[in-house]
Amino acid sequence: FDLFAQLERRLEKKMEKILPGDACFFTQQVFLIGTQDPDGSPRFAAISWVSYTLGEPGCLVISIWGTKRTKDNIARTGHLTATVVTQDLLPFIEQNCNRQTYRKKGNTTGTPEIVQADTVHAPMLADCKFTYECEVIKQVEIGETITYFAKINKVHASEEVMALEFFDLREIKPVIYSPENYFLPGEHLGQIGDFAGD
Repeated sequence: FDLFAQLERRLEKKMEKILPGDACFFTQQVFLIGTQDPDGSPRFAAISWVSYTLGEPGCLVISIWGTKRTKDNIARTGHLTATVVTQDLLPFIEQNCNRQTYRKKGNTTGTPEIVQADTVHAPMLADCKFTYECEVIKQVEIGETITYFAKINKVHASEEVMALEFFDLREIKPVIYSPENYFLPGEHLGQIGDFAGD
């Protein structure tokens, strides 16, 4: 079993034809989910199936497939952090999170500082642009995926983000994941209502 050969084949493979009715994944923003292992060690998983519920309490909705240890940690503590992934965090993710590209002895120069969250028993990365501290209040399991409804206890936003007039993705530069690929947002097309016509 040659993991690198398998990865190479996956990267070279053209997109398979999508048939009507096929269940398939499209693109979403990436978050770094932080949990605490039983021995107190920090664990992070890059997850792109994250959304939000409006109302009381406000929750992140996080769907996780695989990443058994992260799911085990959430089952044990019910606590997690969720950090918006920006381009500068990609080396950390590649060296610590991705199963296909993981390199235990990879270059860790510039590794972000890991700190303890304020309101939950979970690690988070210091000085990131946007991080949630969350406590799971409900979960739903379908197939091999568990979806967590995680109440937002606290939000950490950088001074750079707080200085913006709106969440300008050109400035924040969150990473967007499309199967096997990372992207950054492009141009600002306008506000809601700008395309309604006369």
